[in-house]
Amino acid sequence: MRFYLRGAMSRRSPFRSPALTRGRSFLHRLDRVAGDLNVLLVALAIGLATLDFTFLVTEKVIEKLPPVTVVTYEAPNSQH
Repeated sequence: MRFYLRGAMSRRSPFRSPALTRGRSFLHRLDRVAGDLNVLLVALAIGLATLDFTFLVTEKVIEKLPPVTVVTYEAPNSQH
């Protein structure tokens, strides 16, 4: 036979210790923070993949360009 008190004490379960409740609360908060961090990490991974793809395309385009011809100007020697 179990007796339950009404009021503030009735919300607390006789089978759960306060330490266990705090541990579950901590794990719940940790899970929420990890979920937010996963969103940030996915966004960062997408950004890095886009940057990597951009460099890959740039390398392929540069390989297909003709070689650069360097034009220099030398002033004529003027002796008076």
